[in-house]
Amino acid sequence: MIQLTSRFVGQLDFGDDSVAGAVLPAGVHGFGAGAWYWIHGDETLTQSELDRTEAALGDMAALVAEALVAFAAELSDSRSTTSSFREFHLEEVPEEMACDLFDVDTCEVVTDEVFLDHLVLVGIAINPSAKERVLALDFAIGADKPTDQLLVAVWDRNGTVTAHHES
Repeated sequence: MIQLTSRFVGQLDFGDDSVAGAVLPAGVHGFGAGAWYWIHGDETLTQSELDRTEAALGDMAALVAEALVAFAAELSDSRSTTSSFREFHLEEVPEEMACDLFDVDTCEVVTDEVFLDHLVLVGIAINPSAKERVLALDFAIGADKPTDQLLVAVWDRNGTVTAHHES
C-alpha cells in the first residue's frame, strides 16, 4: 500500500488490516476530545480521496448538529433506532446508574432534550471509497462510555444520515 497521511493522525499504517486509527486527544475542532478516529481503506485508497473525505470533517459542529437532528426526528417513533437506544439506557441499565448518566434524580424526568444533551461523541470513522458508510459518528451516553452501546449517525455517499444502534 502506498503511504498516506491523515491531517488528524499523521502517517497511516494499515499493515495487514484495512483499518488504521488513533485516539484524538483534542478531537476535531473541539468536538470528540478523546474520541477514536478510524480510517477504513485498502490498496485502492488514494491521498486525494483521503484528503477530500477528511475535509468534510472541517465543520464538525455542523456534522454533530446534523446527527442530533436525525436522532431527535426518530424519538417520536417508539420503535425507532434512537428510541431503542434511549430505552436501553432508561430500562435495562440499573436506575441509579441511569440517573447518574443523565444527571437526574429519577429516570422519569429524562426528556428528549435531556437525552440528546447527554450524547457524547466517542468515535469518528471514515471510509473514503465506500458508497453506503462514508462517515460514521459514534455517540455514547457519558464520556467514559459506561455501557457498550453506541448510537451511530451514518452518512452515505449522497449525504443521507441514518441512525444505527451498535454494541
